[in-house]
Amino acid sequence: MSTETPETKNPYQLRREAVTRAVKAWQQQAEEADEAGDREPTASENAADLEDCLMDEGLVLLPRSTGHGKWIVTVDGQPAARPGKDRPAGPVDAEEAAEMFLTRTAADYYNEYQVTIRPASPDELVASVWDHITGGGS
Repeated sequence: MSTETPETKNPYQLRREAVTRAVKAWQQQAEEADEAGDREPTASENAADLEDCLMDEGLVLLPRSTGHGKWIVTVDGQPAARPGKDRPAGPVDAEEAAEMFLTRTAADYYNEYQVTIRPASPDELVASVWDHITGGGS
């Protein structure tokens, strides 16, 4: 019986490996398109292809965080609720925003809803603190 434990990788290393796989897949797609003699893709098409490859690896692109690092997740312009909750979530951290995004899009088989993640504004942060202090009533 072995006393060695399997090497565990930290989440950042796993993310880097997933990004590497996505970039390689994207580059391979571009090489195949070149060999096929297709037209040169636009920058927007290149970006969409790269984003698709990242999503295939389970990665979601987020805009760069503002100084406070909180995000707002909306569904069709309305604040989204956390998974398993009924009440709309206020500003959330990046991991929770990604979980909300993935949970909502996975449940949306027919792609009927537009899920958006954006940085929380300073006013939204103040409002969420005020709601927390006052018990959620405005």
